[in-house]
Amino acid sequence: MGESLKAHPILELGEPSKGGFMLPCKSVSNRAMYSPRGVFYDGNILVVADTGNHRVLIWFSLPEEDYTPADVVLGQRDFLSDSPNAGGNPEIGMYMPCGVFIKDRKLFVADSWNHRILVWETIPEENGKKPDYVIGQKNLKEVEPVKGLEAKGFFWCYGLSFYKDYLLVCDTGNRRIIGWKGEFDYWKEPDIIIGKRYNYQWPHHISSNGEITFIADAGLHRVVGYKKIPQDSVPEVVLGQKDPFHVSENLEMQSEKTLRFPYGVGLSDKFLAIADTGNHRVLVWKNIPERGYGIPADIVLGQRNFQECGENRWEGIKKDTLCWCYGVHVYDNLIFIADSGNNRIVVWKLG
Repeated sequence: MGESLKAHPILELGEPSKGGFMLPCKSVSNRAMYSPRGVFYDGNILVVADTGNHRVLIWFSLPEEDYTPADVVLGQRDFLSDSPNAGGNPEIGMYMPCGVFIKDRKLFVADSWNHRILVWETIPEENGKKPDYVIGQKNLKEVEPVKGLEAKGFFWCYGLSFYKDYLLVCDTGNRRIIGWKGEFDYWKEPDIIIGKRYNYQWPHHISSNGEITFIADAGLHRVVGYKKIPQDSVPEVVLGQKDPFHVSENLEMQSEKTLRFPYGVGLSDKFLAIADTGNHRVLVWKNIPERGYGIPADIVLGQRNFQECGENRWEGIKKDTLCWCYGVHVYDNLIFIADSGNNRIVVWKLG
């Protein structure tokens, strides 16, 4: 139990649980969430992909109190709507958004089931604001997938990040990661395509601090790392497996070295966090691994120890339990967790 006490939850967003294992009733409001999968904080603005409600929520500062309502909603006309594509209008709507990112005051959203990246040139201050442009589709009305390793488009793009000026996207359905340097809209030939020589099965999220980049390959129960910008080659770091080519679901006893369906990864200049989704926990490395395989984590969040892996610890929904946590984001000494199975965001503080 000692390792989990090195961090503690300080904030919970969403609707409160009714006690025990009871989730909040399925509802939609300015604070309710339904299976959120993405979260991002840049020190000022907090953004959440409220995936099951087909929308993105924005707070203009980090809330100080639990269950604080959001300030703005995107993907819907108002806080009381939850239809895919805003009820049939993909120009303002979304369909299962997952990845969110802010860079230079621009907002990027991986609108996953519409197979596109939406971009706002400035952080919107009004509900339902239309994106300024789109990447992966010819216009905001088109939403069809484009399949294949050489595809000029996306098939289920779930995660995105930046390595310096490179936009990096997990084109999950095409089992690849692609990247571009510089600004553009619609499509241009990628500067980077990863997945041709070193294979990925379900690359769901990506995170970079400008020095090292990590990719969460949920389908192969691993997170891999590359120094500098990622390449289509054997990674320098592999977490969750004993080497770059070994694949195990790790069904036996869990430990500080194992991962099961890790869907999310986040890092800062100081430490690395992985959403170990199938084990209902987040693992933290106090020193970011730069080389090696099967490196053990230092801290576990959501469980009493590294061996336990139950949903909400089989105790009920509490502020420090987790259930199918799909997303994680790191800012300074804060860890933002998309606790999808509990329909909420929980913020933990290290130290």
